[in-house]
Order: sequence, then structure tokens, then C-alpha cells
Amino acid sequence: MADEEESFASYSTLWEYKWGKTRGFFRDPTVISSMQFTHYTPGREPYSMECNTLETLQIISIKLTELSDGLELPLSVYGVVAVRDMVDRKRNMLFSRDMSDPQELKQNDPFLHLTGPSRAIVFKDKVCIEIELRVKSGAYSQDKALISCVRRYTGENGPGVSTICFKNSLCTVEVCLQPVKQTVQATILGVQVASEDGSWPLEHGGIVACSPQLGERVLSDSGYTRRIIPSSSQIVLIESGDEAMPKGESGHVLLRRQVVSVQLDGRLDILIKAYSKSGAISAETLVSFYPKVCNVSQKKCYLGDAGVTITVAWSLVAADKTGLYFELRGGSTF
Repeated sequence: MADEEESFASYSTLWEYKWGKTRGFFRDPTVISSMQFTHYTPGREPYSMECNTLETLQIISIKLTELSDGLELPLSVYGVVAVRDMVDRKRNMLFSRDMSDPQELKQNDPFLHLTGPSRAIVFKDKVCIEIELRVKSGAYSQDKALISCVRRYTGENGPGVSTICFKNSLCTVEVCLQPVKQTVQATILGVQVASEDGSWPLEHGGIVACSPQLGERVLSDSGYTRRIIPSSSQIVLIESGDEAMPKGESGHVLLRRQVVSVQLDGRLDILIKAYSKSGAISAETLVSFYPKVCNVSQKKCYLGDAGVTITVAWSLVAADKTGLYFELRGGSTF
């Protein structure tokens, strides 16, 4: 573990030497918004090399497995999992918790509760995936390093859903991912649930998840039409188990994760399930959105007797930080 931490420290030092003067500090997060181009007028979107429907990398889930050296679940874990792309070379956080707020991983839930990415991960030639996780044991001096590693992913597993593994002597971290071509980014702005009697239909727990479906344009007798290719991958935006779903102002579900990549010719399905006191599914609903390159979509449905309003913002993907800088200053980059 000492060698592993030393190797990661050398990697961060090299990054600072190479990029520090132009990109900031090693641990700085990306600040490019997932809604950078949401508010453009349809038909006047800034298509260019700096923003377009680019290929991105979808992170589906991250799971902790194969524990050894006396470690076993449940386990309190904190730290960072992040991805860097070539847009700004800064950390796009997938998981980030400090020692005061670790996540308890359980036998029936060994997945990290992801809160990112905060914007689409541009996938040109490669991305860097960084993992720094520790096990909470008490005071920081008693905490144990679990894994510290970095890997450059180049898409060697092909275009479908795949799993890459990060291993050391203590554990294996499985990252489930998928490259997505011709991407727009969807930001799920709100899932608002309202019942007439004021009750909370998710009081015994539930799940909000999405499935970005791939698509293709095919020629039929009536012209080109969109054909959806069903996907087996599901991205969890929040799951509360048997606890009440976190509720914000005006009945908004407090989503942990909000940004996903969607193929422009595909579809975004959003699924909501409410659990009963016994743990069975008491109500569920599914809403489908067809992607846009900008602006906001909103649909209404019902979860049992409760009304649900789902709001999604769409945006092209920023490909170049320098071009984006000129665009923000009102330059003529586009």
C-alpha cells in the first residue's frame, strides 16, 4: 500500500509539473457547466469544433468487491473517484466524501453512491480515472488506505457496456462504463412529486433511475425514422432503500446524481418506483424523453395517486476550454 500511495503521489506531482501553470491545482474540480449551451435559441446553436454532439463516456456504476486482509462488508468508505478528460484536464467528480461523511457499503449494496459526473465526460482518445479511497476506523490516524490508483482508459473494451477493474491486495473496484457517440448531455433538473392530501408517496423508500437508450436513423417507406435500441444499463440517480426518500422544497426529490449522456438519436427513460412498508413496489412510473441540443423538456405523469413533474435540461457538449472562454467573453469563436 505504501508503494501504491507513493506511485499516486508521483502521478499527481507530474500532473502539477505538466499542467499546473495553465490548469490550476491537481485536485481542482472542473467548473464547466452541464448546461453551458442549454439556453441557446433552437436553430442557432453554436455548432463548431468547440461544442457539438461529441463522443462521451458514460459511467454507469462503481462497485467494491473481492475484499481481503480481514476486510469485510459493511465498511465505511470515504475519498474520491474522478475522471479527467481533455476539455480542461480537471477532475470531474464521480464520488467525493470526506472522513466526516463516509458511505457505509453493505452486502446488499456494495455500490458507491455516485454524485457525478457534473458534466459529460468527453471521450476523444483517452480519459484518466483516479481512485483514492480509505476505510473509516476512528481518528484519521487509525483510518486505513484502501486503494489509490490511476488508469488511462482508451476504449479498448469496445462500444458496448463493459466493466474495468482496479485491483490491489485489499480489494477490487469495478467501474461499469460505456462510450456513447453523438452525445448531448441531459441534466435532470427536477423530479417533483405532489399528492392532493399532502402525503409523501416515497415515505417508505424508493428509487429514481434512468436508462439512456441508444438509437439510429433508418430509411423506411415514409423516409428516415428513429429506431430505438433497448439498453440493459440503468443509472441510479438516487435510491433510499427502506428509508424515506429525501424531500426538498415543494416536493422535489433530492437527487444525488443529475447528469447523464444521451445519444442524439436515442431516448432517455426515467423510472420512479415507490416502496411499501414491507419493501414491495407500491407504485411505479416511466417517462420517456427524446433528446434536444438545447432548451428544457418537461413532462407530467402519476406515481400512484400523486402527480409527478420531471424537468430535463439539454445541452451540447463543450469540447475545448479555450474556445469556451472566448464564447463566454462574447468573442467570435463561434
